[in-house]
Amino acid sequence: MKIQRKNYTVKLGEPSVYVDNESRGRSGHMSHAMAEFKKGAFIDFNSNCSAKRYGGHFPYGWVEYRISKDCGKTFSDIRTLDYSYKSFLDGINTISVEKAVACDDGTIVAFCLRNDAMKPEFCEPWATPTLIRSCDFGKSWSEPEQYSSYPGRTYDAIYRNGVIYALHFCNPNFLGTTDEHKYRIYESTDNGKTFSELCIVPIDGTGRGYGSMLFDDEGTLHVYAYNSNDENNMDHAISRDGGKSWEVLAPSYLKEGIRNPQTAILDGIFILHGRTGDRKGFVIYTSENGSEWDEGYFVEHKNYIAGAYYSNNLNLEDENGKFLLVQYSSPYTKEKDPYYIATVNVKHMRVEVERK
Repeated sequence: MKIQRKNYTVKLGEPSVYVDNESRGRSGHMSHAMAEFKKGAFIDFNSNCSAKRYGGHFPYGWVEYRISKDCGKTFSDIRTLDYSYKSFLDGINTISVEKAVACDDGTIVAFCLRNDAMKPEFCEPWATPTLIRSCDFGKSWSEPEQYSSYPGRTYDAIYRNGVIYALHFCNPNFLGTTDEHKYRIYESTDNGKTFSELCIVPIDGTGRGYGSMLFDDEGTLHVYAYNSNDENNMDHAISRDGGKSWEVLAPSYLKEGIRNPQTAILDGIFILHGRTGDRKGFVIYTSENGSEWDEGYFVEHKNYIAGAYYSNNLNLEDENGKFLLVQYSSPYTKEKDPYYIATVNVKHMRVEVERK
């Protein structure tokens, strides 16, 4: 599929099933982190969770991962993340890995969300976030360490010029309700051994949830947030000095809305993808400036509400050039007229940009 724009064309490859949860009677809610630790070699996480608990929309299970050494053409056998499996057996928290980064020396840092396993539905309240590190490309992992004293959810993480940046929404529940619920950015200059608070992003946390963060090609830091009171307008703030000072821009209008926004830059073009505002599809938007977005394109759209389309992405380059690997959860069902489906497989899609 080609999306024609004035100055560029976006090519979408045919989505393929990466994790077939339907065949094993499971679901795959959350945990789509990916990180490239060597040229063309990356780690790819997915969840293995119950298809029964809250209809599959609850990370009641554990985390798995695989390694690819050829830009995603082939993958290793599935490995279980021990930390997540032990937590599952303990029954107090389940673990999700929504973001991970790889440092210049190959160290992988995985940011872990601690979900409340005691509640019959959802996964709140969240505990304080933890991280684990691997110095041998995923063969073994360090013991989990808390990196922030604020309960909440780490929505994004970036490694740039020797620094890890982590965007953490300091709120034990999904949507902010008070002034204390803030987006904080933490940084590490020692490959994730220690972290310190860099700044507070001046986006009002009330009614907000989710979040995405990126540096553009000029070094400007962008942070986006989901507004539950207006799903067609995504909050947007930028910093031109690495987080020291901020400018809150006008919200970005998105025709089909957005939930759990994920962003990237490919050949100078901003890419945004996530669940649509009506919760019935997976949409991708593009932009030349990160503020004004096109009308969007449906990668998938159903006639029912789907507890699906959580996603992530990874910039890669193979013999055919630079591309974005997009990973997302896709609902599966055998019912003829479902109303709500949250049991999901995990799919991969290749995205390329051609400049005119």
